[in-house]
Amino acid sequence: MHTTHPWTATRIACLVLLWSTGLPASAAPDYGLTLTLDPPGHGLTTQAEVRLDPQRAGATIEFVLAANFRISASSAPLEKLPESNDDAVFAGINGTSEQLARRRGVARYRIALAPGDSNFTVGYSGPVDMQPEASAEEYARSFAETPGIVDPRGVYLAGSTLWYPQLVNEPGSELVTFTLAARVPAGWHLVAPGDGDSGGDDGVANWHSPAPVDEISLAGGPLTPYTLKAGRVAAQVYLRQPDPSLASQYLEATSRYLRLYEQLIGPYPYDKFALVENFWETGYGMPSYTLLGPQVIRFPFILTSSYPHEILHNWWGNSVYVDYATGNWCEGLTAYLADHLLKEVEGQGAVYRRDILKKYRDFAAANADFPLREFRSRHSAATEAVGYGKTLMGFHMLRRQLGDARFRDALTSFYAQYRGQRAGFTDLRRVFEAAGGENLGRFFDEWVNRTGAPDLAVENIRTTASGAAFTVSGTLRQRQPEAFDLAVPVVISTADGVTSASVRSAGRETAFRIDVPARPLGLAVDPEFDVFRMLDPRETAPSIGQLFGAAQVTAVVPADDAQQEAWRRMLAGWQTPASQIEVVTDTQAQRLPADRSVWLLGRTNRLAAALFAGDAAQGLEVGATAVSVGGQALPFAGHAHVLTRRHPADARLAVGWITADSPAAIPGLGRKLPHYGKYSWLAFAGEEPVNVAKGEWHAADSPLVVNLQPGGKPLALAATARRAPLAELPAAYSGAALMRHVTWLAAPEREGRGVGTAGQ
Repeated sequence: MHTTHPWTATRIACLVLLWSTGLPASAAPDYGLTLTLDPPGHGLTTQAEVRLDPQRAGATIEFVLAANFRISASSAPLEKLPESNDDAVFAGINGTSEQLARRRGVARYRIALAPGDSNFTVGYSGPVDMQPEASAEEYARSFAETPGIVDPRGVYLAGSTLWYPQLVNEPGSELVTFTLAARVPAGWHLVAPGDGDSGGDDGVANWHSPAPVDEISLAGGPLTPYTLKAGRVAAQVYLRQPDPSLASQYLEATSRYLRLYEQLIGPYPYDKFALVENFWETGYGMPSYTLLGPQVIRFPFILTSSYPHEILHNWWGNSVYVDYATGNWCEGLTAYLADHLLKEVEGQGAVYRRDILKKYRDFAAANADFPLREFRSRHSAATEAVGYGKTLMGFHMLRRQLGDARFRDALTSFYAQYRGQRAGFTDLRRVFEAAGGENLGRFFDEWVNRTGAPDLAVENIRTTASGAAFTVSGTLRQRQPEAFDLAVPVVISTADGVTSASVRSAGRETAFRIDVPARPLGLAVDPEFDVFRMLDPRETAPSIGQLFGAAQVTAVVPADDAQQEAWRRMLAGWQTPASQIEVVTDTQAQRLPADRSVWLLGRTNRLAAALFAGDAAQGLEVGATAVSVGGQALPFAGHAHVLTRRHPADARLAVGWITADSPAAIPGLGRKLPHYGKYSWLAFAGEEPVNVAKGEWHAADSPLVVNLQPGGKPLALAATARRAPLAELPAAYSGAALMRHVTWLAAPEREGRGVGTAGQ
């Protein structure tokens, strides 16, 4: 579900257990599952019938279960095999499923089917009590993960729980169908993929999925259900505490987003979509439902960021499934058509893409990059920057190359052809080539199989006049070792408006000439961030994300400050395998290290005074009692502040200064600051603390902007025309239905419903 709100990206879907197989296709296995939950004892008892393709009658079948289960019954001779890790490949689009699954072990079995019999049944029971834990790499999401839990607070069973027999090297077993009956405690509701009910008067939840899914999941607990009919689809909300107002917001949003994506892509593949409130913070998306944490669903921005992301996963990832062996394309495409699209509708698409490029530069480019074919799931800021961000930008560049109409045609074709199947980047290439009518081999090879990003520069800019017309010429350079094939936007501001051009650059140097009808004032290369590329540090303001993304950081704490130990504890919480922090005192560090980003802690820090005295260009003043930004005074008393600036020795690095009036606020800062990576400055109030102000400094010295005015007059680039978004959100209400209500209410027989009338 990601973020970008802070869990941008948190923006995330189901765990998947994928067994690699080169065997020929076969009918999907069909499961019949009967289970009883024991929440107080954290127990699960299951009887599982597995129905295979009749061609497998009499075969020897291998399957795995979590090692915490003990098999009590089997319909055919069963053998437990020695432990082995050779065959299992755990992959998924929701975190470190391999590590999760292996936390409590994997047991492998072999069962010999009788001649003529293609089904088998096993009964087993055991504890499912893996409490959620957060990875050190996941500090910025504040999410914890578990391979499965049965608890008085609720239940979560997923593919990585290994709670049902998962077949090994069995033809067609990548996708399954199922029926499920689960006995639920009084007041509980359980939700699974597909169609059914969450628990009736008989105390049994019944679910079935005749359409293939890539895992069988189950989630729920003591919940209050709400339902709204959204066309043929049932919109559902399950909350841990009754809240009709909150439920109504999500039900109406569900209806709206379903209409959006049905118009853009094709029919919604299920009969329901349910929001289920979890008992810890999650952002999971499964076929036909999403499992979100109690704080997450109450953030107002979730309705326009992560929630549509999870709904859209029912087209990408939970209907057209991912061929993980060749790379996970679905998170990037989902983010593009959800998070990015809604920002584009608001006119903020360029800002969103700029932030994507910032994340790649700050968290992945230097030492954590990898090709998209190797992306399986998000488990760190670097894997998000590549797997979500680079993939998203790849689809954006493909859209710009093909045009909106052909891009939309490719989306609908891809969904129609691969619904209910696995697909990979090769399949995407084939569909987009057919829709676009052009060979995309080099495009997909560069963006799927290569690491790195274009590093653009513009040189030798000249203006020549020919009568009333002008020509701007120059050289576009790619400074990375191997060139990409790019269509680079170049925008020229003139006295009469804007001229936009696209420069095709397939080598290290590309000469260009652009004719404009009026005197040129300035030139900008890729001003709307349409190309996935390395941002020059001067294109963006210094940010908190630069410090959190750095592999090596020095933190300077004040030697004579009573808060020193609180600062040290905060910094220890920020240490990760990917980001090492060296802590020194301001008496040990006489000056800033020149080769790394630096945190300065404490208001009395000796190194902070000169660096953060103020910046008139940014409207920053630091006084004895307050920090002022743009005329807004933010007092030191009762507040905490974070200010950043470029490192004076290297524009690629950043220096951040954190102050806190109360040491009680420092632990809260430690938890919250990783969520504010894109910002240049922050102010918090109180001991919790609560963010009360934030912003980004203005970046005005981009080397990809060239002032063409004589005499060095200040340049103000003209705004480019607003582009139409890829799709528009359906109206939040029906105009025709509203008019019917108004007409009925205003009818004479209701006497206008005026004061004192019978109609009122």
